[in-house]
Order: sequence, then structure tokens, then C-alpha cells
Amino acid sequence: MTFETDDKARVTLVAHPFGLRITGEIDRGNRHLLGDALDWAINAGSNDIRLDLSGLTFIDVAGMRLIVAAAARLSSEREIVLAPVSRTVCRVLEVTGWADAPGLRVGH
Repeated sequence: MTFETDDKARVTLVAHPFGLRITGEIDRGNRHLLGDALDWAINAGSNDIRLDLSGLTFIDVAGMRLIVAAAARLSSEREIVLAPVSRTVCRVLEVTGWADAPGLRVGH
């Protein structure tokens, strides 16, 4: 399954480990794509959700906020694992202080 808009962003289901691969740019024009995919992943399984953000070249703060908010919605037995992450994502997490947000784990 792939959630896709124009050339800027692609979100693809990854079966093992369960999660999403997000590539391209997430911004105001296509942020709904990320939100829809996160909603789907939260409801589709009971395991942790791994987000492969290695191919993400840009994400605005509101896009990162969607990920943080999705992590906060998970039960205490689940978390969103960001691994691998691009330098862009690391920088946004650093600037916002969200690397330690509840339900979120930054892997390598």
C-alpha cells in the first residue's frame, strides 16, 4: 500500500518490521498524506510503528508535530520508532526538543 501525492512525497507500507517508509518532502501542501498514513498505521496493528525517515529530504514542524501527536495517541505498550532518520529529521527533533516525546523513540 502506498499513500502518494505528486512527486514531492511518498509513504509506503512496510510489513516487517511493521511501519511506514516516508520519502521526499512533507510540507503544508501534502501533510494530510502523512496524517492519513499515521492514522492507518495506528488502527491497523497492535505493534510498534517503525517510521523509516532516511529518504525524507524535508519535513516542516507541523509535519513533525503529526508524528509526535500520533505517538502520544498510542497505548503505553506501543511506540513510534524513528529509524533510520535523515539529518533533516534529526535537526527538526533537536530544534523542537521532541526527541524525548512520549511514545516516540529515535533509533539508529
